[in-house]
Amino acid sequence: MRTWMVLAGVFGLMACGEGSDPITAVDRRETPETGAAAAVAKLDEAQRNGVLERAVRASGAACPTVIRSERMQVRPGVQGWKAECNDGTAHLIEIHADGTADVTSRTR
Repeated sequence: MRTWMVLAGVFGLMACGEGSDPITAVDRRETPETGAAAAVAKLDEAQRNGVLERAVRASGAACPTVIRSERMQVRPGVQGWKAECNDGTAHLIEIHADGTADVTSRTR
């Protein structure tokens, strides 16, 4: 008897959602930038380098001056920046909408 009750419950749950629209997959390879991340993307190179320099220093890594920055994918589906410093170090920086940043550093 107990088996029949369990099966009735399973079949009842399986019937939920019948007649509804089929589920479609959403392509989320690129997450749109908002907030601070979008604001940094709009800066000119000198201003952007200054922001990235401060983000690197705030992470505890050394970076006297960012001399070059370029847009790149920092992890799958997420765009960020590669900042090169005048001391030969390079850093990947992901800026979040709230203004915080994740910095991954590479030294010589």
